[in-house]
Amino acid sequence: MFRYLIVLAEVVILVMTLRSSFAQYLLADIQNDLSQLMTEISMKMEKTQLNDVRYALAPYTEQMRDFQRDYILQITDSSENLVNFHAKYCLQREINPYVNGSNLELVCHTISNSTLLDVSESS
Repeated sequence: MFRYLIVLAEVVILVMTLRSSFAQYLLADIQNDLSQLMTEISMKMEKTQLNDVRYALAPYTEQMRDFQRDYILQITDSSENLVNFHAKYCLQREINPYVNGSNLELVCHTISNSTLLDVSESS
């Protein structure tokens, strides 16, 4: 019985401590810091994957014109751009004014092999 009262008192003290404004402020601050850290980590991983796609496309873009290279850089600037390009020009086969023919096939193949599409399809 005495142990039960001690455990009950500890639980009450813990609940009252965690409900205090200082504990709420401290926990909110920790949550914000962790949220920012997780966002930075995910953005860094996305940028690394985008750089991998750019690196894989580099041998093909050497033969392209400057405006085509700039377009490829714009596509690989964000995962959203990459996914939209893949859906519109690789899957739906719409006509692309900048990249076409074998260059388009190489770009589509490289994007299809990237891990960015796997991540975006699962979310």
